[in-house]
Amino acid sequence: MTTPELFPPAPLLDRPGRPTGRTIVPPELDAAGPAFFEWELRGEEWSDEHPHDEWVYVLDGELIVESDGTSVTCTTGALVRVPAGSRGTYRAPVHARMLSVYGPRPPEAQDPKGVLRRLS
Repeated sequence: MTTPELFPPAPLLDRPGRPTGRTIVPPELDAAGPAFFEWELRGEEWSDEHPHDEWVYVLDGELIVESDGTSVTCTTGALVRVPAGSRGTYRAPVHARMLSVYGPRPPEAQDPKGVLRRLS
C-alpha cells in the first residue's frame, strides 16, 4: 500500500532571467513523469521550447500564448496546450499567474532555456 505524497505550498520566488515562480514537482523526481510549476508574468513575456507537451492553466489574469504562428488569449480558468517541439511564447500585458505541467517527458528532456523580456 502506498501513501499520498504531499508537495507543500511555497511562495513564488524571483528567479533571475526567468519568470517569478516555484517548482511544485521537480523534473528530477521522475525522469519520464510530469513536472509541475507555478509562475507569473507581470508586463512581460517568456519564450521557450520543449521536447514534450506543455499544459498551462491560467490561475489568474490574462495570458496570450503563441505557438507556430497562432495566438490564443487565455483568461482565468482557461487551459492551453503547446505541442511538443513547438516554441511557445507566453505574454502577459498586465498580469497572469499560471500552473504549468510538462509531460509526459522523454528521458532526454532537459530543463529548457528560455528568454524573458519586459513588454514596456
